[in-house]
Amino acid sequence: MDHSRAILAIGNCGRQDDGLGWAFGNFLEQENLFFGDVFYRYQLQIEDAELISKYDHVLFVDASRNQLPNGFDFQTLIPNYEFVLTTRALDPQTVLYLSEFLYDHKPNAELLQITGHHWNLEEGLTKIGKQNLHNALSYFQTQYELVRVFK
Repeated sequence: MDHSRAILAIGNCGRQDDGLGWAFGNFLEQENLFFGDVFYRYQLQIEDAELISKYDHVLFVDASRNQLPNGFDFQTLIPNYEFVLTTRALDPQTVLYLSEFLYDHKPNAELLQITGHHWNLEEGLTKIGKQNLHNALSYFQTQYELVRVFK
């Protein structure tokens, strides 16, 4: 396995579209489309800073409640130097900051958000969630510059 690349798939497949991040990671693994490591998280925590400090490129994938164009959005992450540890869950920018601060390593990092619609305690993605996942996967495989980096 190539340890220079990682995906952190965030979510909960038992809460409908909250499982979009996991579904993204599962698809890439099952189809052998990603040459790196995939990790599944319910939420990001301080310990994930150590994990990402071992990689050159990291892609965080999570569901979003925002209505995003085409149902998804990619963005380059910069470390969040103004974080507050008031909850158990951290955002990707804070994990990136902690990796740099604690381990002197800041990987290239991106965030993929996929629009979800329902968050009930139920397994399975909604029809709209599945379409947004398909759109994000298609873009990832054919258009996005990370494909060159991640392959």
